[in-house]
Amino acid sequence: MTYRIKRRNFLAGLGATGLAHWLLRSEASAQGAGAPKRLLVIHHPVGTIRSNWTCTGSETDFQLSRILAPFEPVKSHMVVLDGMDIVAPGVGGGHEKGTVIMMTGVRTRELYPGNGGDDPKADGPSVDQMFLSGSPALQGTPIASLQVSCDDRVDVGEVSTRRLSYTGAEAPLTPYLVPHATYERVFGNLMPGGGSSAANALRRARLLKKSVLDFGLGDLARMRTLAPSSEWERLDAHESAVRALEVELDQDPLSPEACGLAEAPEEIAPFEDGDGNRIGNGAYSTTTGGSRDDEIHANIGRLHGEVIRAAFQCDLTRVVTFQWSPGTNHVSFQGMYPGQPTSIKMHHPVSHDPSSPDVREFLTKIDTWYSEHTSALLQRLLETPDIGGGNLLDNTFVPYVTEVARADHSFGDAPFAVFGGTGVGIVGDRLKKYSPRRPLNDLWLAAAQALDVEDFTSLGEDDMYTGPLDILG
Repeated sequence: MTYRIKRRNFLAGLGATGLAHWLLRSEASAQGAGAPKRLLVIHHPVGTIRSNWTCTGSETDFQLSRILAPFEPVKSHMVVLDGMDIVAPGVGGGHEKGTVIMMTGVRTRELYPGNGGDDPKADGPSVDQMFLSGSPALQGTPIASLQVSCDDRVDVGEVSTRRLSYTGAEAPLTPYLVPHATYERVFGNLMPGGGSSAANALRRARLLKKSVLDFGLGDLARMRTLAPSSEWERLDAHESAVRALEVELDQDPLSPEACGLAEAPEEIAPFEDGDGNRIGNGAYSTTTGGSRDDEIHANIGRLHGEVIRAAFQCDLTRVVTFQWSPGTNHVSFQGMYPGQPTSIKMHHPVSHDPSSPDVREFLTKIDTWYSEHTSALLQRLLETPDIGGGNLLDNTFVPYVTEVARADHSFGDAPFAVFGGTGVGIVGDRLKKYSPRRPLNDLWLAAAQALDVEDFTSLGEDDMYTGPLDILG
């Protein structure tokens, strides 16, 4: 039996335990293959107040605006996009069709029955799923893609505003609302049994993996008697990798702890109204909330983010969509409304009077709040080393998007930014101003280039794209 055949048998044994993916990633890293590329789409709701979003300065020498100031710690990994439009032909309400077209890049043609009469169906897959199917760089992980949301309360039971990902026309993917459920999805299903039995399954799998490694060490010793001396250095490297795996197995490799997540997220129930429903939180015209949501909302986002970071760190998934809340949300914030430090106001209902200076200030504070908490998530990626070098943010393409430009349901001059690093071709600390304005689909074309998506040169009808944005180095 040859050296190559024996090594293949060894890896096959690891594959039977579910460890092969982890070992092969480590081996590829050791041989200089680099870190995996990833996509993390982050959505914040209800557009922005443009005067407080717009940055001043030149492309390479600019100052972050009031709303974007919280991103200062990650500015070196940030490209601010100025002069972008959501080209939104089709049927549906402002936030509704804006959300669908933002993520699919194609016209909406049909409405769901009921649901307020303005709830459009997706007419194709979302860009994250298109990228996943078209890029080998995003494939091969235990979890193909992950969808999370921090709140899904809306005016009526609409689909369009509460979903970012679609596998095809009228085929939405339901996001995880509860961080503990996200945690169970990522870590509980890695081993047979999943769910509540995951811990016992992980322990059993660890013992099985250790027995395979013990066999592998013996097999490596036998290989030395067959392999030429020119292969001994490679065998030494394999033995060192196996020894390192033995140490890792004592910490349960592929467990949350080994992926940098010390403990499971606390079990926070999704927001509900007084009748135990997650749909609606008062009449459409209601602006005052019964209790503040912002503290729990922030914690849910933080916990989701920690699970995502751990999943990226162990290369369990490479494609994630993260939604703070729908554009028609009922998230209540306390102390944001000018002159009313104790008042509790709901984000979307209040936004319907954007001509009021007080409402504009309220919306500015909320958009800044989302910047602060999104920046915290990105900073955690920035400080986490990646398996193939650099840090997680270096190797992740992160579009920061919203479904409308402003609360008046307009789509021109929409507020977008992109985060990432050299692993996905992003040269940060730049302000890109486009005149004439560019459609959002041009951002997705650039993302496709960054993520090695094959044959992705157009998206939507002719007036919905012009070509990839020049944001890659």
